[in-house]
Amino acid sequence: MSRTLRIHLTDRSPDLVHEFRNFGEDVYRALRDNYAVSIDEIDTSTQAFQLREIPKREVRAVAGRVREIAERYPRLSLSVDEIREGDEG
Repeated sequence: MSRTLRIHLTDRSPDLVHEFRNFGEDVYRALRDNYAVSIDEIDTSTQAFQLREIPKREVRAVAGRVREIAERYPRLSLSVDEIREGDEG
């Protein structure tokens, strides 16, 4: 069963939206070939987007890659949370 990672800003300052979208675009470029990630979702996001269809055995590595990309954006305070596809809450 596949997993989803939800990446979201913990500091929801409007000043950080553009930088968050730039970060999301970097995540998109790095991971789009292997996982489901929507550039449209990233471009319209003000605080969160999701990476989908991640095999269970790869979730930790993908989350680590997202955190590694986030290191280039020190002003962003982010959280990367695993959710199971089909979870309702």
